[in-house]
Amino acid sequence: MDTYDKTVLVTGATGNQGGATARHLLAAGWRVRALVRDETAPAAAQLAAAGAELVRGNLDDRASLDAAIRGAYGVYSVQSDNPNEITQATNIADAAKAAGVQHLVYSSVGGMEQQNRFYVEHGWGPIDKWQIEQHIHVLGLPSTILRPAGFMEDFTSPARFFQNGSLNVPWHDEVVMNLVAIDDVGAFAALALADPDTYVGRTMEIAGDRLTAPQIADALGKAADRTVPRTQIPLGMLWEHAPEVAKVMTWANETFYDIDLAPVRKAFPNLMDFDTWLNRSGKARLLGQLDSQQA
Repeated sequence: MDTYDKTVLVTGATGNQGGATARHLLAAGWRVRALVRDETAPAAAQLAAAGAELVRGNLDDRASLDAAIRGAYGVYSVQSDNPNEITQATNIADAAKAAGVQHLVYSSVGGMEQQNRFYVEHGWGPIDKWQIEQHIHVLGLPSTILRPAGFMEDFTSPARFFQNGSLNVPWHDEVVMNLVAIDDVGAFAALALADPDTYVGRTMEIAGDRLTAPQIADALGKAADRTVPRTQIPLGMLWEHAPEVAKVMTWANETFYDIDLAPVRKAFPNLMDFDTWLNRSGKARLLGQLDSQQA
């Protein structure tokens, strides 16, 4: 195991991407400082038990970030989609700049350049994450921008695309979706931090597989040993109930984006495709959802 006598502050450490990043950094021997709102939360306690240092902070509170980041070599920055996303991300980037952080890794979203162009052309943009990327560049921070594709976990989640034993998606059958496992986002963040000579100054699209909705349904069905039907959700319904999601899906249906998986796999040969993810953890999630939805 490589050992790094350096500290990385991880935001979103009790969430999915931040948690995956913290775990990979700890496994590689980094000192991890996990930014948390509540040190007593179960996810925070698990991080502490794994060896992370917990620091209380709030992305909306610049002073708390200045205190949390002091002395850190690197920062992993991720924010959820929320009305304060730009403020939160610029707060952490500005604090990193002020503290002389040597490497900021920011998690954006796949196809951001193409999506932002589409949004601007339709009068919807610019997108928050695009503005955040540009702010990081303007600051001149030594940074790596990661653009993870759609999460494989969403296809076993009742809050996203899997309800009542069916795959329910709002894009056409011929659209090829780029997918990545959340754990692999954390692995890439750790990889970038460990090799600044290669990754500082780079923007990387990250995906482990490229599949259509019928292919995803077939893979889910094979893993569950049953037929998994699929339904195309009408975009009109999304425009009525979830307009921000409708914008993303309009982009996906009309233009979307594509990437070459070969360079990503060369950088990280253990990158999971969808079948591998299902075999490792997705199948258990899928079966759990099927059992709960049939109960």
